[in-house]
Amino acid sequence: MPFDMSKFGDSKWVRTHPNRVCAHGSTEPVLSVLDVRGFELHDLFLIGFNDSCGTIVLPTESRAENAAAALEPAFATQVYLFGNRDGEDVWATDYTRRDIDGSEPNRFLTNVTLKDGTVVLRDGRWVR
Repeated sequence: MPFDMSKFGDSKWVRTHPNRVCAHGSTEPVLSVLDVRGFELHDLFLIGFNDSCGTIVLPTESRAENAAAALEPAFATQVYLFGNRDGEDVWATDYTRRDIDGSEPNRFLTNVTLKDGTVVLRDGRWVR
């Protein structure tokens, strides 16, 4: 029996859906893509950092590979061994939305300037 994903649903920040689907963050767009592409929505923990990137934690490598296949080519994906919990391997698929031309943009803020001209973030570092 693969690892039970509902164990991830113990936090007040995690929403639990039917079929042992747990979700944290912005997840609706990715759940929709997975559903439309025929990926069975059960036994997974979806962590959506924003609408464009996140991680899907799954109990088996084959489910992680299937999730990656369902997200391609709209998302760049990477499947890897997430870790070992309760003596069972847990797998993950990282995803990042691609631009219309197929490129993978950097979606993290690296520079922030306030309206008054004050620079508060430059090259990903806080400016004092």
